[in-house]
Amino acid sequence: MSSVFERHPEHELVPYLDGELSRQQAKKVSGHLESCGRCRAELEELQNAVADCASYRTAIVAQTSAAPAPWRDLYRDFSRIDESLANNSLLVRLMRPLVHSGVPRWAFVAGLTVLIVLLSLNQLRQAPSVQAATLLRKAVAVSGSQPRPAHRIRVRSSRHADFTRAANVPAVLVEVAQAQAVAALFQKADWNWNDPLSARSFEQWRDRQVHKTDEVSAVQDPQEPSEKLTRIRTASPEGDVEAASITLDTANYDAVSERLEFRDSEWVELSEIAETPTDNAGGSGVDSVGVPVRAAEPPSRPAAFTPGSPASISDELQVLSALNGIGADLGDPVEVALADGKVMVTGPADIPAGRQSEIRASVASLPRVEVAFNSLPAVSSLASAGAPAAGTATSPAETRLEKHLGHAEFDRVSTQLLDLDDAAMQRVFALRRLALKFPDEAALSPRDLNVLRDLSRKHAAVLSQEVGSMEKILIPTLSSLGGAAVSVPATAHAGWQPAAEDVYLSARRVEVLISQTLGMTPGKASPSELMTALSQLQANLDDCQRALK
Repeated sequence: MSSVFERHPEHELVPYLDGELSRQQAKKVSGHLESCGRCRAELEELQNAVADCASYRTAIVAQTSAAPAPWRDLYRDFSRIDESLANNSLLVRLMRPLVHSGVPRWAFVAGLTVLIVLLSLNQLRQAPSVQAATLLRKAVAVSGSQPRPAHRIRVRSSRHADFTRAANVPAVLVEVAQAQAVAALFQKADWNWNDPLSARSFEQWRDRQVHKTDEVSAVQDPQEPSEKLTRIRTASPEGDVEAASITLDTANYDAVSERLEFRDSEWVELSEIAETPTDNAGGSGVDSVGVPVRAAEPPSRPAAFTPGSPASISDELQVLSALNGIGADLGDPVEVALADGKVMVTGPADIPAGRQSEIRASVASLPRVEVAFNSLPAVSSLASAGAPAAGTATSPAETRLEKHLGHAEFDRVSTQLLDLDDAAMQRVFALRRLALKFPDEAALSPRDLNVLRDLSRKHAAVLSQEVGSMEKILIPTLSSLGGAAVSVPATAHAGWQPAAEDVYLSARRVEVLISQTLGMTPGKASPSELMTALSQLQANLDDCQRALK
């Protein structure tokens, strides 16, 4: 039979459903539907769609006729939206051409799966790089605020005899033949041979590598097998150095050892030599914890100032106050000490030229001051005595915290905490430096005492604000994870200097626990431990501030 219904009445189904066909056309469509399951199924789908549209219209009319609902608080969803956009925007852009190109569904799904796997692998590959960069940044910041006491390093290489050298000694002063050969390797690789075993030199080399692969791992401490160190290894396809690794003691962020692997299969290893503490009575000029011993000095400037008279503690305090005015006592590797009748302001030559000019200008109007940036840093008064050691196992706190906060919020909180921790530790180091430099306030004039107390109060006040900010971020989250602080009252000190030492020790403890909690270093930090450490730090800081009043 020659008829339009030798084919399926696809275009007539909607008019048939709406009753727009003539009686004869509707009869033909009805007869076709009785014998064609395919068209009956399409008609059912159309009927369901019409019913859904009618329900939707009814719901919209009901909503628009009612009073408007209050605005929804969208801030709770912003983190989730940001994370979703960050993770999916690239994926959507890459897959959109496939969606509109008629690619078979199975091929689309397979391609999508492969892309997701590749993106996941890339994210996993990037994680060690972020961790390595953060650890190095922390180590460089600590070394800038807390220069290490003089020490020696052992140098081993694949082609030359072993030798030892003092750290931070310019290469021209090392005359041993094998030392000169190794120094040539470092210079060829553009690696700082004057300060080879340091986080700063390693970071400078790493930052110059355009394509690099990082690995971060926990290794056993050869000196104390029960403790763990953190090793960062960076491989690069370009340059003279094929791979380099540095091992950090994350209790104080000191560089313990280093290895450079060159492309010609040559290698060089550097390791710190543990120094045996010497008795100060022997005239070393350094006490048992590496704090320089101050010689007897005139405590205050005489009332009748005489030109050409030697510098005194008064001059030193004025210099420290001037440097505080430009923040040079926070993070800049600058040392201030009385020597040869002058106030010596010294620092390494790699301080940026602009910052050197600011430092010089800040003390230019003060008498008996000499500034030098080509000299070696003086022995620091910030030696790490009694710093808490990192744990020996990876803490599950990072996983729990990230799961609780979500990936995007965890990244935001981690960055904020690390910045606050860096700023707080700079204040801790500055406060402790003043406490160690001026332990006997009875020797100070009232004017000098006011300068010292004002500087110390300023550091303590800002530090208290930064600790409060860390508590505001951490306490609610740690409490929701089951943490609870154990109240440990602070020791009441007669003077602020011993209280500042307790602030230093408790701040180092908080620093280690935060690093473990965020997964930056190995350890077994728990929410309760970190909450208790924060509480102890705040209690010690309150005691220090009371003593400073």
